[in-house]
Amino acid sequence: MKFPLPKRPPQHRLSRIEGVLGTAMELQVVAGNRAQLDAAEAAVMAELDRLEQVFSRFRPDSELNRLLAQARPGTPVRVSADFAALLSQAEHFMTVTGGAFHPAADTLARLWAAGEPGPAELQGVLEKLRSPLWTLEGQPVTLHTDLTLNFNAHAKGFITDRAAQAASASPGVREVLLNIGGDVRHLGPRPVQVGVEAPGPLADNRPPLLHVTVHNQAVATSGHAHRGAHLFDPRSGRPTSAERAVSVLAGSCAEADALSTAFCVLDPAESLQVADRLPGVGVLILEGPHRYSNHFWQQHQTQH
Repeated sequence: MKFPLPKRPPQHRLSRIEGVLGTAMELQVVAGNRAQLDAAEAAVMAELDRLEQVFSRFRPDSELNRLLAQARPGTPVRVSADFAALLSQAEHFMTVTGGAFHPAADTLARLWAAGEPGPAELQGVLEKLRSPLWTLEGQPVTLHTDLTLNFNAHAKGFITDRAAQAASASPGVREVLLNIGGDVRHLGPRPVQVGVEAPGPLADNRPPLLHVTVHNQAVATSGHAHRGAHLFDPRSGRPTSAERAVSVLAGSCAEADALSTAFCVLDPAESLQVADRLPGVGVLILEGPHRYSNHFWQQHQTQH
């Protein structure tokens, strides 16, 4: 007679890797054994490398850079399924935020780099920003603008989602928590606590301002410490508040990333209204001594 062998407890691994998408990555995986942990981490790194080859503005041969260099306005170009998915998401985020999220907003940063532009010059850029950027029909895309497109405001979230999904799909994996430069994605059977940083310069080992509970959800934070010295409102062409930091809880990192950027542009009341119109979206806005959040965020916040 054979007795069943006792079940081994699952194994947990925490990995920290620098230089991922220009930032630091923290990956936590729960799986059945060490080989499964190794395979999950390898799946994450492979997916990161694959998608960086699609979306990177720093790799000359990335799909994004090839598109911008070779595509002529008005001429359809076939793009990968990943690129088409990102463009479709970007269209949605531009619509739901009334243009506060905008893939060509970097044009304003370059315009203001030499000082405040004149009214006519600024108006000319705004007219281009208000015009259609592209038409997407499945995987063929037709560009309609000569403005430089930059998807940094949500591509990192998109990539984080896909990398976390790649780990989760690896055999034997039970739970994944992936943090890439403050974009956090969770996949697993139980809720976990995620820390939210206080406004100000980013620093290692600084305790979180508060925690939020996530369960198969994502959190992203935006502000001048995360997006650079200047953020611009694509609707007015002018710089936004320098004191604001925004955290968004959503169903995906792509959505949280894009909305946190848009909510740095919209005023707090507008941001709360947009968040409340979207299913499963919570927002926390810190602006000077003021703190704003919607009911969905308050339901998930665990430390005040």
